[in-house]
Order: sequence, then structure tokens, then C-alpha cells
Amino acid sequence: MGMFKKTVLSSCAALVLAPSMAMAADHEDHGENYEEAGVTSPAADLRADLDHLFSEHFALTVAFMQKAYDGEGDAEEAGAALDQNTAELTAAIESVYGSEGAEEFERIWQSHINFFGDMVGAEAEGDEEARAEAEANLENYVQEFSGFLDAATEGNLPQEAGEEAITAHVADVTNTFDAYAAGDHQEAYENFRHGFHHMFDIGVNLGGAITEQMPEEFDNTEVSTPASDLRSDLNHLLSEHFFLAVFGMQKGLDGADDFDEAQWALDENTADLTEAVESVYGEEGAEAFEPIWQSHINFFGDMTGAEVEGNEEARAQAEEDLAEYVVEFSAFLDEATEGGIPQEAGEEAISAHVADVTNTFDAYAAGNFDRTWNEEFRHGFHHMFGLGEVLSGAFVAQNPEMFAEDKMPEEMPATGLGGSSSNTMVLWAMVTTFAAAAGAFLYGRKKVNTEQ
Repeated sequence: MGMFKKTVLSSCAALVLAPSMAMAADHEDHGENYEEAGVTSPAADLRADLDHLFSEHFALTVAFMQKAYDGEGDAEEAGAALDQNTAELTAAIESVYGSEGAEEFERIWQSHINFFGDMVGAEAEGDEEARAEAEANLENYVQEFSGFLDAATEGNLPQEAGEEAITAHVADVTNTFDAYAAGDHQEAYENFRHGFHHMFDIGVNLGGAITEQMPEEFDNTEVSTPASDLRSDLNHLLSEHFFLAVFGMQKGLDGADDFDEAQWALDENTADLTEAVESVYGEEGAEAFEPIWQSHINFFGDMTGAEVEGNEEARAQAEEDLAEYVVEFSAFLDEATEGGIPQEAGEEAISAHVADVTNTFDAYAAGNFDRTWNEEFRHGFHHMFGLGEVLSGAFVAQNPEMFAEDKMPEEMPATGLGGSSSNTMVLWAMVTTFAAAAGAFLYGRKKVNTEQ
């Protein structure tokens, strides 16, 4: 096999939504600081691209399997979005390996998606033999794909290690589906959160293997630094938030049995951020952050309820509340980053996120499922990675010494982050930066109140 190069995922760049123009300009202003801290190094960018494609693959696979099992009208379109995700990976491989290498990758990768589809059909039909065949095929896939990765990275990701990671991914998807099919919705969403997080572990491990194989192709930069870890964790939490918000609104509109559990998962995502603040800054700091963030989730819930009831007045109120949230949260970011993310730029980016969720929901409610999954959902999911990059870059540029590896504490504070984080330094970095944000915003509020 040919050598991976730093352009392995460059062909996806046009497909990954960039930050807003204002935030992109701010990024450019801080570019040298970002690169010095490792937020936007070649290796960090590779990791972010892998994180994006792998996490989207997992989310869309889970969504497709649930939709197909339930016979929902948008199952085909969710599957088409999953196919587009595969096409992006394949195009990236072709840019390095040519058509022959891309065909080999696509054949192996697509096979496991097909086997998951077989699993859904077998479960729906109660066909134990077909289910056993699907499981056997997935075991063969694990062997084949881990062999592919071993050869591609010239042993930097050994087959044994690849087998372990890929087996875990197959188990995450299978366990999430089986719990859903069995009606154990709490377990289904617990498994989802675990599996979604695991895709970011795969991203850093594969990215590390590639950059270790050819360090000069990535300017001798590291995949895992305190700054790039922060970026990855923000990408993780923000993209998970987007998926769960969109999926939960669909469940609410449909009156699905698992709506409460989907909302639980979204609340747990919020709790991860809030508990991170509290673990360092205490209850007061957490109280400054959580109500703002939670408010926009509540307003999306109001929007869903208004659609169910056909209440135009309630819908208008939800939109007005979301507009106020945009101003409030952008003020929080401006204050916290000391102008690193100016309020105007923040408003543009946060408005885009609100629009992404709203447009995805409206397309679904209108029965336009192609637009739902292949346009609005994918657009909004991609946008969260742009936000993660800009937010982490602003935090690091503001406090570069906080992200120097020799400054990291030996013992890390416990947080409520779900999953099995492979790097505790990033947890410290994330909770510290969000604590600073909460503290700055809280101080600003107190100052205003005092002056009044």
C-alpha cells in the first residue's frame, strides 16, 4: 500500500463546514498562537478530520438502524447520509492511493455497514440464522479491516491493536441497537454515548499511527497535545450535543417511546460541561454557565411542542427566546475570552448553530427527509467542529501557558465526562478554561449589578 500523507483527508475539506466568516477572520488573527499551541497543526487537523468522519459515521449508523427497524419514512435518507459519509472517506483515500486503493478501502468499510443492515433485517424478522450470519460476517470484517490498517500504517497500528479497537466499535453499534430493539431505551442511550465517545479514541490512535509513520509529512507535529486534546473534547461534546438535540426533537415530534431517554442523554451531555466547571470553580461558577446553555435546549423543546400542537404563537415565542439566547451566550464568550471571540462573531456562529438545529427539525416536520439528513443535519454536524476549533483556539491563545505540557498538574480533578477518556490532561484543560469563562462572565454580571 502507498504511504498516507497529510492530505489523506484534505479532499474532505470542502465538505466540512468552516467557521463563520467573522470567526474565521478571528482565527486568522490568532493563527500563529493557534499553531504554536497545537490547536491547528497538521497533525491536530488530521485528528479533527478523523474525529469528524468517524463520529458522524457512528451517529448516522445508530440513527439508520433505529429508523430501519421501526420502518420509519426517513430510514432510506438516513442511510443515504451514511453513504455520503463513506464517500468522503473513500475520496480521501483515493487522493493518496488512487482508484485501486480507494476501491479496496470502500469494499471493506462498506461491508460492515451492510452487515449492520443485515442485523436489523434479521432482528425485525426474528431470523436467528440470519442474525448469526451477520455477526459472523462482522467478525470477519474486524480481521480484514485491522489487516488493512496494519499494512497501511506499516505496523504503526498493529493488527492486534486494530482488532481491539474495531471489535469495540462493532460491539458499541450492536449493543446500542440490541438495547433499542429490546425496549431498554436507557441502556440504548448509555451505549450510544459510550460508542460515540469511542470514535474519538479511534481518531487519536489512528491519527497518531499515521503521523508517527511519516512525521515530516505533518511538520513533525503531535496528534495529542493539551491544546489539540482540548479541541477534540470540545468537538466531541459539541457534535454530540447537536446530534442528540436533533434526534431528541424528532423523537418528541413523533411521540416516540424513547423520547425521555433521548432527553436524558442530552441532559448528560450538558451535565458533562456543567460538572467540569463545578469541579474547578465550584457551584457558583457552574451556575453562571449552566442556565445559559440549558436555556437554548429548553427553547428547542418549546419549538417541538409548538409544532406538535400547531401553535404558531408558541413557535414565535421559542424563536424570540432563541434570539435572546444568541445574544446572551455570545456575550458570555466575549467576556470570557477577553474579546478573543468578539460578540458580533459569536452571535454569527451561535445563530448558525440555532439555524442548523431549527432547519433540520423543520425539514423533518415537513417530511422532507432528504433535506433533513443529507443537507441540514450534515451541515449542522460539521459546523460543530468549526466551533470547537475556534473556541479552543481562543481559549489557548488567551492562556497559552495553561496548555504547556510542563504546566499540567500530576493529579487531575474528577469530572462528569462520559466515556473512557484516554488523556486526563485534556479534562484538566477543559474544566479550567470553562471555569475561567464562567468566572469572567459571573464577574461581569456582578459588576453590572453593582453599578446599577
